[in-house]
Amino acid sequence: MEEFTLNNDFYERVYAGAPVIICCVTEDGTTIAINPAGERLTGYGTDELVGKNIWRRLLRGDDTQHGEEFLRTYPAGKPSGHKMPMTTREGEHRMISWSIVDRYVKDGTPCVIMAGVDVTEREQVEVEREGLLRDLTSRNRQLHTATEVSRSVSTILDTGELINETVERIKERFGYYYVGLFLVDDTGKYAHLRAGTGEAGRQLLAVDHKLPVGEGSMVGWSIANAKARVALDVGKDAVHFNNPLLPQTRSEVTLPLLSRDRCIGALTFQSAKEADFSDEDVAVLRVMAEQLAIVIENARLYEQTQQHAAELEQRVVERTAELTAVNKELEAFAYSVSHDLRAPLRAIDGFSQALLEDYQACLDEVGQDYLRRVQAASRRMGLLISDLLKLSRLTRGELHREQVNLSAMASEIAVGLQSTRPERQAEFLIEPDLVVNGDPRLLRIVIENLLDNAWKFTDKQPHARIEFGRMEIQGKPAYFMRDNGAGFDMAYAQKLFGAFQRLHSATEFEGTGIGLATVQRVIHRHGGEIWAEGQVDKGATFYFRL
Repeated sequence: MEEFTLNNDFYERVYAGAPVIICCVTEDGTTIAINPAGERLTGYGTDELVGKNIWRRLLRGDDTQHGEEFLRTYPAGKPSGHKMPMTTREGEHRMISWSIVDRYVKDGTPCVIMAGVDVTEREQVEVEREGLLRDLTSRNRQLHTATEVSRSVSTILDTGELINETVERIKERFGYYYVGLFLVDDTGKYAHLRAGTGEAGRQLLAVDHKLPVGEGSMVGWSIANAKARVALDVGKDAVHFNNPLLPQTRSEVTLPLLSRDRCIGALTFQSAKEADFSDEDVAVLRVMAEQLAIVIENARLYEQTQQHAAELEQRVVERTAELTAVNKELEAFAYSVSHDLRAPLRAIDGFSQALLEDYQACLDEVGQDYLRRVQAASRRMGLLISDLLKLSRLTRGELHREQVNLSAMASEIAVGLQSTRPERQAEFLIEPDLVVNGDPRLLRIVIENLLDNAWKFTDKQPHARIEFGRMEIQGKPAYFMRDNGAGFDMAYAQKLFGAFQRLHSATEFEGTGIGLATVQRVIHRHGGEIWAEGQVDKGATFYFRL
C-alpha cells in the first residue's frame, strides 16, 4: 500500500469537498477564491463573487462594517467562530459562524483564508429550547399559583377575605400590573369593585368604584355577555375603560365569574406589556375564575345561612353539602397539580445532558452552565406537570389519521432506551411491519409508555426480554407488549389505568402513575380497548386494539 502523504492534491480535495464555506479574500473583503460549498450555500457563482466584496454580497446594512472589522481584527485559529447573518442570492436568511483559518501576504496585499459554518438549524434549536424552558417555567409558576389559590379559597368562608386573598396571590405570583375583582349588585345594573391590588386598588375601593353592566368597559361587557374578553392592545379595544389610576395598562383579560348559569361578577387582569396573555395563560386564569365563582357563591350562601339560621336550616344543610363537595374537588385539584413537583423532569434533563455531551465543543462555559441549571431546575419541577398537561390535552383536538408503522416506531424507541443504559442485557423482539391507521403523534405516546414501562420493570432482571407483536384474540387482531419483569397481582389489574395508581413503591420503581392512564385515553380516542395480564415476578403483557 502506498504511503499516504499530504500534498497539493490532498488540499485541493479538502478545499473542493469540504461541506463548509472556504474562501480567500483580501482584508478589505475582495474575494479571491471560494470553494464549491461556498457557491452552493450562498447561491452565488464564482463569477459573481470573485473580484467583488464578499460582505456586500452576503450581508446587509451595518453588517458589512462588522464583516470588514472581522477581517481586520479576528485572530486566526480561534476555535469558536464569529456569527453573522447571511442573505443568499435567493433572499434566504442563514446564520453563518465565520473563523479565520490563516493570514498571509501575497504580492504585498494582506489576505485572509476564512471558513464559514452554517449554524442556522443549531440556532433555531437553541431558540426553541430557550422558549420551551421559558414556557415550562411560566406554566409551573401559574400552576403553582392556581394550587395556592385553590388551597386558600377552599378554606375561607368570609367573602371579603376570600376575594382579597385571591387577587393578592394572583398579582404576586403572576407579576401582573393590576388585578381586580368586581361583583354585580342586587340591581344587576352595576359591577362594584370588591378587591383591587396596589395603590390604585386602594383608591378605587375608597370611592366605591363601579362600572355599568354593558358595553362601556371590558368588565361590563364580560358580565353582560358571560364571556371572556382579551385585549392584547387596549388602545385598539372598543370597550376598554381607560382608568386614569392605571396609566400603564397595555393589555387586559377579563373573565366572568359564572355560578349556576348566572354571572355574579368578573376578574380583570391587566399588564404593562402588550400581548402579555397567551392562550395557555387565559386557560389557567379561567380555571381559577371558575373555582373562585363557585366558592364565592358558596361563601355568600354560608353567610346568609348564618344570618337566617332559624328559617333556612334545611338550606344550610344542602349548601354545606355542596360546599364540602366543592372543597373536595379543590383539594383533589390542588393535590394533582402539586403532587411530586420535585420528581425529575427527565425529558429536559436528558436533552440537556445530550447537549452537554454531544455539543460541548460548541458551547462556552456560560452555555454549559445554563444547561446545568436547566438540568437542576428540571429535576425540581417534576415530570408530573408535563404528564398532567399531556393527559388533559389528549381529550382535545382532532385526530389526524394516517398509516403508522408501529414496528419502526417501537424499534426506534427501543434503540433510544438501550442507549441510556448500554450496560443492561436486554433483548427486544419486535415483529416487523405492524402497520395501523391512527394518529402518529398519539400512537407514539402509547408505544413510548408501554416500552418505557417494560424497560423500567425489567431493570432487576439479569437478562431482560421485551416483545412487541400481534396476535388473534377471539377472532380479532390485537397488539401486545410483553416483558419478563416485576409483573403485578391480577387482583389489582383494574387499578392499572387510573391516574396516580401505582402497584409498586416509588422507591422500588420511579414514575408518576399517570403513564398507563395516558395510554388508555389514547386507545379510547381511537375507539379501541386495552387490558393487561401479569404475575408477580413473572412479567406482564399489555394488549390493545384500535
